[in-house]
Amino acid sequence: MDLLRDPDTDLVDACRHPESEQFESAFEALYLKYRDRVYSIAYRITGSAVDAMDVVQESFGLVFRKLDGFRADALFSTWLFRIVVNCSIDLRRRERARLLPGAELDASAEEATDPAIGPAGSAEVHELGAEVHRAIQMLSPKLRVILALRYLEEMSYDDLACTLGLSLGTVKSRLARAHLALERVLRSTFPHLQARDGTSEGEGALA
Repeated sequence: MDLLRDPDTDLVDACRHPESEQFESAFEALYLKYRDRVYSIAYRITGSAVDAMDVVQESFGLVFRKLDGFRADALFSTWLFRIVVNCSIDLRRRERARLLPGAELDASAEEATDPAIGPAGSAEVHELGAEVHRAIQMLSPKLRVILALRYLEEMSYDDLACTLGLSLGTVKSRLARAHLALERVLRSTFPHLQARDGTSEGEGALA
């Protein structure tokens, strides 16, 4: 079990006791350790730097309020990223409801398909152009989330399943759906990206 020990255990334990002298330094250490990754995930989901900063503040506020409920049956980072995903999706939905009352998510991005998923390099999202980033923002939140976590955070399928609370099969299927949905958007909205190398698959468009 020692080999599987959460590296954040000592900091988390210190944060469970706000009255202790170690609390402030421990919470600050967790904040500084994960702030940039939390921001990156939030930005990829919300598509807005301002919204991403709001998610950072909201997420760490929830960590402070809900830490007593964290039972350490998963890594602290996994629990934190789940909070970030939920906060980002909630904020995105609130914004959408405010701007477009009654609007539904694009059904085409939610069609269920389960093709084989090919390999993708970990540097793909880092190299995305502005058009591809905008295309990702056109996807539904759940598809945008899985692309961000898979390629930006370089999460394995197992980590995705744990973070999102999904089965491994659902993770693979949803990631495949995200690739296909992204390919549709690129083909219809940014055809020049596909034409540059003859690519016709969603994963190829990420390369």
